[in-house]
Amino acid sequence: MKYCKKNLIVLVLFLAVMPLFAQSGVAINTTNLDDGSALQVESTTGSVVMPRMTTTQMEAIDGPLEGSIVFNTTDSSLYIRINGNWIKYVQLNNTPSVILNKNGGNLILQEDPPLPLPLNDVNILHNVPDYFEVSGNSEEEPKDSTIRILQEGLYLVTAGMSTTNLPSGPKKYKLLVFVNGTLKSYLTSGNVNLAKNDFWGTSGNSVLLLDANDVIEIKYTLDGSSTITAKFFNIGISKL
Repeated sequence: MKYCKKNLIVLVLFLAVMPLFAQSGVAINTTNLDDGSALQVESTTGSVVMPRMTTTQMEAIDGPLEGSIVFNTTDSSLYIRINGNWIKYVQLNNTPSVILNKNGGNLILQEDPPLPLPLNDVNILHNVPDYFEVSGNSEEEPKDSTIRILQEGLYLVTAGMSTTNLPSGPKKYKLLVFVNGTLKSYLTSGNVNLAKNDFWGTSGNSVLLLDANDVIEIKYTLDGSSTITAKFFNIGISKL
């Protein structure tokens, strides 16, 4: 009888104390647990290691909770479970984007057909290669600039060009987005009429819903039949 009473007292005490543990969180290497911490680890010699596994093992997890985190050893990246999918972690200050820029060069005046902006992978200022693949790999034999989209989604496409000596007189211009060889959108278009040879430039943007493996090319038209000196060309594409 005494044995049963002793066990009952222990059980009651355990049930009374258990909510306190559940509410207080877990502290490792510290006795100063912050009120807002469910888990707090303090160390100057070690790190927190997430579960490590291959893509196959990650995809085989049965019903992972939203917000779950694993380290994928197949491509050496952290993945987070969001909206039922494993999403590769990208730093907040590293928005998935590609930026190409070229200073100088030639700007060909031509109304038709549209000409590609003379940019390739040697002109990359920034790129997130999991999202974009830029064509061209030779300064001696540059290729027309094309950018392959590697993940479907909504993208902001921007481009611009300028010159320091556009000839005087009326001219029409266009900046165009081609997707898989077909005209998809106008970035900008308009008319310019300079009184004398002078600086001129234009830029524009467009939001497009793109599929994986869509190939983007930015082209332009600018009335005339000569070649002048360019100030710059640039292209930027960012995933929204």
